[in-house]
Amino acid sequence: MHLFNLFVFVPVLFLLIGINTNYAQATSDPASLPVYKTSAPISLDGLLNESDWAVDKPHLMFRIGGVPSGNSYTPTNFAIVKPPYTDTSTCYVKFLRNGMDLYFSLNSNDKQVCRFDWEGDGMFMKIKDASNTDKEYKIYVGVVSGVPQFVFETNGPANSGAGAGIPKAGTTIYDSSDVDNGYTAEMEIHLNELGFTTVPSSVTLLINIFDPDNYSLGVPPRGPNGNYAKQWWGSEWGGTYRTLDLLDVTVPVELTSFTARYDGLSAYLQWSTATETNNRLFEIQRSINGSEFSTIGFVEGKGTTTIPQNYVYVDKNLDPSTSYAYRLKQIDFDGHFTYSKVVELGETNPVNFELMQNYPNPFNPSTKISFSLPQQANVQIEVFNLLGQKITTLFNQKMNAGKHTIDFNAPDLAGGVYLYSLKAQDNNGIVTSITKKMTLIK
Repeated sequence: MHLFNLFVFVPVLFLLIGINTNYAQATSDPASLPVYKTSAPISLDGLLNESDWAVDKPHLMFRIGGVPSGNSYTPTNFAIVKPPYTDTSTCYVKFLRNGMDLYFSLNSNDKQVCRFDWEGDGMFMKIKDASNTDKEYKIYVGVVSGVPQFVFETNGPANSGAGAGIPKAGTTIYDSSDVDNGYTAEMEIHLNELGFTTVPSSVTLLINIFDPDNYSLGVPPRGPNGNYAKQWWGSEWGGTYRTLDLLDVTVPVELTSFTARYDGLSAYLQWSTATETNNRLFEIQRSINGSEFSTIGFVEGKGTTTIPQNYVYVDKNLDPSTSYAYRLKQIDFDGHFTYSKVVELGETNPVNFELMQNYPNPFNPSTKISFSLPQQANVQIEVFNLLGQKITTLFNQKMNAGKHTIDFNAPDLAGGVYLYSLKAQDNNGIVTSITKKMTLIK
């Protein structure tokens, strides 16, 4: 199934949709996370510039004290190895699969990229092979021939994995005199080298993210300026494990925006995607009770593309007395599908310009005046006495289509009957005028 990112402007809301009930809402210390198939090969260069890495799908967010949000699931266990830990950083860990190759990415905003004794910024991982035996894989900051750099290590079979890491622009590894911008890294494991003959439904592992800070080459591990923390998913060294579910589904469609608005008795639905994989079509569904949906139309998808796409659907001839809600059902060519969250639009815009009777009426000393606009208009609300003399202008500005209410407070007016009027000029210059009476009691 596909994962949507939705921006809904009704008013503006940010909604996240899970791929299924198991991954619908980020939590702390999840028992498992999904791994999608890539839509294109991954270059193991540490750059993370493939579009599949950018799609917002369930992942881990390593930050001590971090709160799960959206698709960012958080581990809960950590240790402050060398206090005080002050340079709190965030490292996002994502997963992908291409055939029998399992990929991991690290994206950190670490302000000090360095090493503490033998443990450097990066990832230590244990994964169980096909015989349920632990194998270790590491991608972290080290020193090779006196040069600070990311290194890959494993006690697994030869050629069973590889890794690459790079400092971000503005980052100097092992220079505690500057403020770094973090690092990115990638690691791959060849599951066939771990004894798996076919793609397993899941793999068992634990992940530990290191974060030492303020160490320079030649500075002892317990130096006065350094500090160090680590955080893990599962357990630190073994005994407690977590699961990656290897889905037979490609990286999902990334829906970057979804807008819905009324224009008269029509609802205009617009949405955009950043990337699409195996996307056959969008099924448009509508509800008048917020729970039961019926299909009202279809819009074809673009298959597989990394080029942003824009879509529009117009639902016409709506009932002005009915409240409407919409959702999208995105369907793959292989039949997999997922639903968006529901967009509640409420009742449609009014059909005509209307001025309602003020309430309460009679009143003393305040009342409310409501009016409805079928389209955007310049609106003027004025109050007159029975001789036609203007008492005050309550309102004079452009308003969007819809129902509106303003307050009228008249503590200094004498009791009696007054007139209030609506004058609305639409975008075509046509003016509508409506007048009603109201009674002030003193």
